[in-house]
Amino acid sequence: MKKIASILVISFLTIATSAQSLIPMKYGIKFGANISNIISTPNEGVKNIETSSQIGIAGGFYMEIALNDKWYINPELIYSQKGASFTYEYTHDYDPNQSDVHNTSNELKLAYVELNPTISYKATDKLALNFGPSVSFILTPDYTLTDKGQNDNYLLHLQSPAELPDGTYEEETIDVGVNLGISYYLTENFLIDSRVNTSLMKAGTVAKIKDIGIVNGMLINDPEINVYEIKNSVISFSIAYLF
Repeated sequence: MKKIASILVISFLTIATSAQSLIPMKYGIKFGANISNIISTPNEGVKNIETSSQIGIAGGFYMEIALNDKWYINPELIYSQKGASFTYEYTHDYDPNQSDVHNTSNELKLAYVELNPTISYKATDKLALNFGPSVSFILTPDYTLTDKGQNDNYLLHLQSPAELPDGTYEEETIDVGVNLGISYYLTENFLIDSRVNTSLMKAGTVAKIKDIGIVNGMLINDPEINVYEIKNSVISFSIAYLF
C-alpha cells in the first residue's frame, strides 16, 4: 500500500507541474465537518457490530489547477477525524454450565492526514462534479471499550483467574479510498463542497477475547476471540475559499 500511495503522489505532482503553464493556479483553505461511520466484517460465526455515526472536523489546504475551462485538478491536504461508536454482545463460558453475557460499548476515534488529488468537471459555472482517490495516513487512533456483564455470575466472576482482558484496536498506517462529490461556487473564489468517502481497504481490526479457556483455574484450550475488520465511511460537508 505504501507503493500505491507513492505512485498516486508522484502522478499528482507530475500532472500538477505540467498544468501550471495553462492557467494560473489558485490556492485556498477549506474547513468543514465529517459524519463518519465504519463498515465491519466479523470473523466466522460471530454476530456483526451495531454502529452509530460520529461527528468530527476536517480542514486544511486546497488548490485549483485548471487543465482547461471544464476540467480541473483540485489537490487537498486535509486533517480529517473519522470513526464511530458501536456495540456488540458475546457470551463467555468459564465453567461447565456457567456463563456470562457481556454487552460492550465501544468508541473509535481516528485522526488522519489525508491527500485528495481530486479530479473536477465543471458542468456549469456554478456546479462541479468531483471524483478521485484518497490516501490517508493515520495520526492518532483512540479506542475505548466498556464491558458489562448482564447477570449476577459476572459480579462473582470478576475476581476469578479467568477475568477477560480489554478489547484492542490494531490500526493500519495507510487507508486508501475513493471520493465522490459535488461543489457549488457561490462566487469565483468561495464554494461549498460535499462528498462521500469510502475505504477500499481495511482501516484496522477490533478484537476482544471472549473465552480464555479456563475451567476451575486451568487452561484447557486456546482463547476464542471476536474479530471485526473495519473500513471507514465518511460524508463530508465543507466550505473553501480560494485566493
